[in-house]
Amino acid sequence: MKEIVVLSGKGGVGKSSITASLGDILAERYALLLADTDVDAPNLHLVLGARRDSFEEIATSEKAVIDDDKCARCMVCAATCRFDAIIGEDKPIVAFYACEGCGACAIACPEQAIEIRHATNGRVNAYSTPLLHVIGGELYIGESSSGRLVDIVKRTARRKAEDIGAKLILTDGPPGIGCPVIASIKGAAFVLIVTEPSPAALHDMARLLEVIGFFKAPAGLVLNKTGRQPRIEKIIQDFADDHGLPILGEIPYDIAMPLAISMAQPVVTAFPDSPPALAIRAIADRLAEAIGP
Repeated sequence: MKEIVVLSGKGGVGKSSITASLGDILAERYALLLADTDVDAPNLHLVLGARRDSFEEIATSEKAVIDDDKCARCMVCAATCRFDAIIGEDKPIVAFYACEGCGACAIACPEQAIEIRHATNGRVNAYSTPLLHVIGGELYIGESSSGRLVDIVKRTARRKAEDIGAKLILTDGPPGIGCPVIASIKGAAFVLIVTEPSPAALHDMARLLEVIGFFKAPAGLVLNKTGRQPRIEKIIQDFADDHGLPILGEIPYDIAMPLAISMAQPVVTAFPDSPPALAIRAIADRLAEAIGP
């Protein structure tokens, strides 16, 4: 089983839209499963117009819980907490979203009235379309431990892929270079980088390439929204050449992309003869060559 992870560095470059279209195309030649590890803001299912079939709540974070019967109201815990997560004047109260679950308060408490417990902080969703199965993570608002949730999503996706006989997992990863990105790259057979012709996108792509290099994962580049900034496009092309990063294709800036999103369909389905759809089909061919049978 192979996994392709689609990353971008900068957010908003069209990563999820392109992943959705690639999923539709690659499903024609591979037994395929889609995954969404952008757990802070998952939207692959929205672009696909997928239906949620089931979900499982996950507890990967930890929080302090105070036993009022044991508590002596000494407030040592509040004085110990470096995150100001224990508030109150006469009685300690845990500020749930500020608590990091570090356990310092539990160690400091003279009455042993504080316990660190696992707390529900997200869920893993199973979606489907007439063609595809999608496994996606969703971190609840204000919660942490996104990297751990990504690990669970990837394990769940692999189990689902085995159940349905899929040989390829196409993962829509998160933006940035933080914990969820690192967890997403782990085990990838190929990383597809999507960028756009803007200084911010080039800067973030360069940082992402360093992270990918640490994992020694093969990578390729897709330049989205082309045709409007030729100078920056040339800079990105030169950067890719200098770093040995193959460019798998360019997708022109075109009204078909946002229209397809508004229809909750991949552009290759909504507008199959549009310039973006034709470009993505060519990219899918090159991607299939890169990963092999």
